[in-house]
Amino acid sequence: MKKVTSILLILLLAFSSFPIQNFHASAQTTQQPNVSVKLVNYLGNVHELTINFTGNYVLNNNIQIENGKTYRLRNEGGSLVLMEGTTRIHTFNEFSFVPSIYNEEHRIRINNRPYLGTIRFVAEGSFVRPINTIPVEDYLKGVVPSEMPASWNVEALKAQAVAARTYVAMQGNKVIDDTINFQVYAGYAWHANSTRAVNETTGQTLMHNGRYISAVYSSSNGGKTESNANVWGGTSLSYLPIKDDPYDSIDAWNFTINKTQIDTSNLNLSTPETWWSQTRERDTTIPNNIKTWLYNNGYSNTEIKIVSIPTMKFSDQLTSGGRVRNGDITVHFFVRSLATKDFVRNTDGTIRLHTVEFKNTSAQRIRAMIGINLIRSYLVDSVRETNTSIVVNGRGWGHGVGMSQWGAKGMADRGFKVAEILQFYFPGTTLTPVIQYAAHPVSNVQEQVTPLQITNERVEYDAKNDQIIIRYSLNQDAPVTITVRDSANKVVTTLIRDVTRKAGDLAQFWTVTSVPNGTYSYTIEAKNSSGQTVSANVQHILAKATQQTVQPVVTEPAPEQVSQPKEQPATSEPIAQPKEQPVASQPVAQPAPPKVTTPPATVQAKPKTPSVAAVGTRVTGKVNVNVANIRKSASTSSTIVGKAKRNQNVNILGRTGEFYQVQAGSVRGFIHVNLLTINQKLSNKDHITVVINGRVANMQGNALVRNNTLYVPLKGVADNFKMSYQWNKKTNRITIKDKRSNAIMDVNNRNATVNGKKVKITHAPQTINSRVYASLRTVNETTQAKTHWDSKARIVWITR
Repeated sequence: MKKVTSILLILLLAFSSFPIQNFHASAQTTQQPNVSVKLVNYLGNVHELTINFTGNYVLNNNIQIENGKTYRLRNEGGSLVLMEGTTRIHTFNEFSFVPSIYNEEHRIRINNRPYLGTIRFVAEGSFVRPINTIPVEDYLKGVVPSEMPASWNVEALKAQAVAARTYVAMQGNKVIDDTINFQVYAGYAWHANSTRAVNETTGQTLMHNGRYISAVYSSSNGGKTESNANVWGGTSLSYLPIKDDPYDSIDAWNFTINKTQIDTSNLNLSTPETWWSQTRERDTTIPNNIKTWLYNNGYSNTEIKIVSIPTMKFSDQLTSGGRVRNGDITVHFFVRSLATKDFVRNTDGTIRLHTVEFKNTSAQRIRAMIGINLIRSYLVDSVRETNTSIVVNGRGWGHGVGMSQWGAKGMADRGFKVAEILQFYFPGTTLTPVIQYAAHPVSNVQEQVTPLQITNERVEYDAKNDQIIIRYSLNQDAPVTITVRDSANKVVTTLIRDVTRKAGDLAQFWTVTSVPNGTYSYTIEAKNSSGQTVSANVQHILAKATQQTVQPVVTEPAPEQVSQPKEQPATSEPIAQPKEQPVASQPVAQPAPPKVTTPPATVQAKPKTPSVAAVGTRVTGKVNVNVANIRKSASTSSTIVGKAKRNQNVNILGRTGEFYQVQAGSVRGFIHVNLLTINQKLSNKDHITVVINGRVANMQGNALVRNNTLYVPLKGVADNFKMSYQWNKKTNRITIKDKRSNAIMDVNNRNATVNGKKVKITHAPQTINSRVYASLRTVNETTQAKTHWDSKARIVWITR
């Protein structure tokens, strides 16, 4: 998860492994639940580790471990061996250490990191894996300072504690670990301020309609929250709305990609062995990230050099929360076999240039390739391309759904309390009372082990891409092996072997271009933390067409659908994305044949595009519910200042987030967009309409989208605001001013002067079609106007 000074990372929650008594039951019985956490984040995968004891412990129910003892624990062929110095003390399949008394004076240090509670050590393949079981409130004391700086305002830390506790309660009995894939847990690394936040909210959770909410959060939403449905699919939850966040710190980011990574003009492509080891890519981070992605998606057991990244862009199709959905990326690279050290060559002996090209692919895939710490969120402001480079600018860090951690800090620093912070980010929810738990007896600090299960296994054939897709679900992380056998039970291929897969819905791809038709058996094997194997078998008849022809591509491919794990909010933030690229049946995948575009045989007349409302039209809306509340501000928790009845017409002045600003008689306020139906046709697929102060505006040019950013003619904005506008074409300086604002800007320059103060605007003005265009954010920054871009309806709302 994104950190502040290496503390906040991309913050995605999906954790818990409680003995499944819920918090309501705990409130009645005052018995605190436990949580069991697999320790991975700080330990990694090790064959041997050091453990040290403070206080007395009991090993496997009957062996006394004295205070101050230090041991080594190592994995020998699947058995665990406890050693004191060079002496072998005990050998077991697993070790369980329980403190004689549960308190802070009893601690186990694992490679010098302290933990409270019970620690069970198991063999995980050839590694040693500890599992820590601890009361949930003490667990949260190790989580909150790992997810949010402990020095922050205690009210923000309380909000973090409640969100983390709520998500734990909602997830039920699931296996978790201590990484960003669930929630970062640092063991007994407590801080006084964050511990106070946990103690002062003990047992408190957020509820909606009698159920725990999905209390997701991320580091920064960039100034606007996102809907859960836009990120993970499914139904939009009312307590996770899209709205502007004035408290978030924005957290702008950018990076540059050099299109050419290796200049091949001076290289002899017939003798790559003479220059391979000395040749490096121009950039470091992005090529390495792309290589890692390629190694996991069809190019395992190879060495790769990235030659160029000529294309990386996002489409204009945005979510209702303003995030990018799809885009294009192209990568050219050379390949060398790790096993044979041979280069993949063309028929003439020169080294082959491989190409991976995705058009209209998911933004998640592009982010996974470029790097989640570079594309920090899907709130991308611009992608600017030159002959030699690609520059990407964006805002936020993480998925943007639910609570912004930086926003919570901003609210706390302005005096808001925990209940107000949570109500802002999770409107309509109820904060439950504090619970007073009884002291936790030692006998209850025990782990409940959930059996590993493989479910929903099935096999499909994708004729378009000539691939077999093996789909299945895991209820916990586990190493997976997938083997394919023919009708004679002979192994055809092993697609993956002991590759750790995350819990959720998964898919494995197998390219079958050279595989004959027939009946095949697919065996999916997964190992639990004790090394025991569970398996599932599926038979499938492969029946490809006997003759394959290449069909010309006439239209753009449909947007790619990305399957998200159903029970895990991910991605951002650093959620492991499904492996959508097929695993090649050969060590090195071959480049796909070029696409051929063929014009249609006949040209049909286009249907007439419906006309839109004329310039000057007053925009009105009709109430579509029995009674619509008119609120003082754009929030469901804001004061109600009036009401409008069904079929009543109101004037729509503008839009703020998910609310229209309206005038209903003498009452002015805000009505939620779902409660009004606009009476006029304001736009169509070929036209973007700008509405300024409630009327269709004459912009003296068309609004347009460039690099996923909406731009409007600046003179049109100034004229509608009755501001003076001057553009010196020789110096490219623009001045717009009236009694309220005075802004001086230069074309293609982010430095500006607004009301006498030097500022850096988000987007530089641009000249397009002999006019000066400004982004909506720049309009806001220079004129103090409120702006909103409804990409779905293709309407721009500006009010001042």
